[in-house]
Amino acid sequence: MTGPWSTLAPAVAAHGLAEAKLAMPELPLDPPIWAHLMTVARHERITGLLVRAILDGVLPTTAQQTEQAELAHRASMVTALALEATLVRTAALLETAGVDHRVLKGTGVAHLDYPDPALRSFGDVDLLVRSSQFDDAVEVLVAAGHQRKFPEPRPGFDRRFGKGSCLVSPSGHEIDLHRTLAMGPFGLRIPLDDLWRRLSPFEVGGHQFCALGPEDRFLHACVHAALGDNPPRLASLRDVAQMHLARPLDVDFTRRLSSSWGADAVVARAVRMAGDVLGLEAVGPLARWAMTFSPDRRDRRSLATYTGSSPTYAAKSFAAVRAIPGLRDKAAFVFTLVLPDRRYLEKRRERPLERWRRGLAQVLRAHSGGRR
Repeated sequence: MTGPWSTLAPAVAAHGLAEAKLAMPELPLDPPIWAHLMTVARHERITGLLVRAILDGVLPTTAQQTEQAELAHRASMVTALALEATLVRTAALLETAGVDHRVLKGTGVAHLDYPDPALRSFGDVDLLVRSSQFDDAVEVLVAAGHQRKFPEPRPGFDRRFGKGSCLVSPSGHEIDLHRTLAMGPFGLRIPLDDLWRRLSPFEVGGHQFCALGPEDRFLHACVHAALGDNPPRLASLRDVAQMHLARPLDVDFTRRLSSSWGADAVVARAVRMAGDVLGLEAVGPLARWAMTFSPDRRDRRSLATYTGSSPTYAAKSFAAVRAIPGLRDKAAFVFTLVLPDRRYLEKRRERPLERWRRGLAQVLRAHSGGRR
């Protein structure tokens, strides 16, 4: 949508933040514009914020529009409840097998960072497990009837170099097992032991879970917003804003942690995007720092592999070589990318030389852009 209503969905996504300045309409929307907003709200996972804006009297609607918004949000909450039931079952399997885990993203963020969990929709289950237990975690879930969406490039690759693996539960829900928070160079820079040092407990359906600590959770929100979907979902940008504007955050510790992860460029990009898209005033030390931060050439190159016109798995993977310590591990990583198992290629319908050529070309374009 272009024109005066192009900021309507971002205004809804920012509803409830004191720093939000995007205007809402004064009258109910015409049917075509309302239908478009409903489509966007579902895709961007902001139906809870849409309903809250209506109930707060900020977004005028007809009775029919209110009912449509409530029905859409009810559907998203049915999905959320089903996913939380999947989380409970999955966590029980891992606990029985002695596999440590932390809840990431949607469920944990909804319960820990929003005043009402219903404000935050999500579409899958995300769990962090230790690298040393990653293969065990996959084995436990596969034995219980889960299926991997894609095989490993070669055995042991995921626990050594990968972001993680996606599995589909017997009920059809996706479970993303993570060993780090992003694929590619920024994910490989993160000291993984850091992710287990701080925790935030929360409860779902009478069951106790642990998420990352507040500052770690904020950095993960930034990683997801800046390096994930391009462009990011509005819900992801709201997470970034929610965590550093609506909840207390140790800013000094956050900055130290970001630097130790080699993630300053990522955090600055995420905070700027959240402010720009959601129409937020640049208040607070994090926002002011992000506005003036300038990434160095290495970070510009790395960011370009995530944010270019067509970022691919191959480009992110080849760009990660610099972040892998030791020549032997670098060689093992490159060998796997160039000559992965046949069934991995069959699943992705790729040929090794095509994969190499496409990924390398994107990395070279990113490096060229970094020298400008």
